[in-house]
Amino acid sequence: MPAECAIEVKDLSFGYSDVLLMDRVSFCVNRGDFAAVIGSNGTGKSTLIKLLLGLLTPANGEIFLMGEALSSFHRFSKIGYVPQNSGSLAGTFPATAEEIVLSSLYSQIGFLKIPGRHHKKIVLDALERVGMRPHAHSLISELSGGQQQRVMLARVLVNDPEILLLDEPTVGIDVGAVTSLMEILHRLNIDRKVTILMVTHDLSHVAQYLNRVLCLSDRNFAEDAVPQELIVHAHAASHELPHGHIHCAACEEPHDAEQCAVCTHAHESGGKS
Repeated sequence: MPAECAIEVKDLSFGYSDVLLMDRVSFCVNRGDFAAVIGSNGTGKSTLIKLLLGLLTPANGEIFLMGEALSSFHRFSKIGYVPQNSGSLAGTFPATAEEIVLSSLYSQIGFLKIPGRHHKKIVLDALERVGMRPHAHSLISELSGGQQQRVMLARVLVNDPEILLLDEPTVGIDVGAVTSLMEILHRLNIDRKVTILMVTHDLSHVAQYLNRVLCLSDRNFAEDAVPQELIVHAHAASHELPHGHIHCAACEEPHDAEQCAVCTHAHESGGKS
């Protein structure tokens, strides 16, 4: 298997009853990719995420995560998963943002044991990364949909994942919240080299942050180019440049920050993207 693959799927087939959703699907998501999975409703986008997590068993084929076969993979703490509508579901619990994030560390803390100062620092650091530390003691039900989604993202970040899987993370939140969420994901991808695979139907609002688009149709995957008017994408693997800029598809060499929407935003916000 190629060393650069974070996620590799080989000849994968899966279906429910007599309905075949995927037929001999093969693809590789490289380390450092920010990839989106698109496709019509019912084509199996969310099913793919469940297959990658081992929640469903394929009829045929193989799945590899970080070079290891899924059947023998034991480092699931390094795979962060944010399910669809996770923020709104969490909103039904009478818990604070800090408590929601802390729940992801229970396996480390131990059953019925009191969290230590170290655990609380990890939680607050994760909330800081998603811009939610000021709301650490707010009830999750009191937060907006976009804020709830960021808390759920912090919940997986406490385990410092190498791969992040998101199922329709922008559903139910407004455009401003989508932008905030995507900027957080972009920084995780660039600064921390987290590989991201995201199911979405909202390509127009997220395309500028992507470098790969996989389209699921006719029971197989095809790699689609981002529409020309939306092309601005970055590669975490090629971010190590002397001037600190991101190499983007819309830029010529040398890097032209004025033509790069991502870098332009970074300049306006006073920081590196």
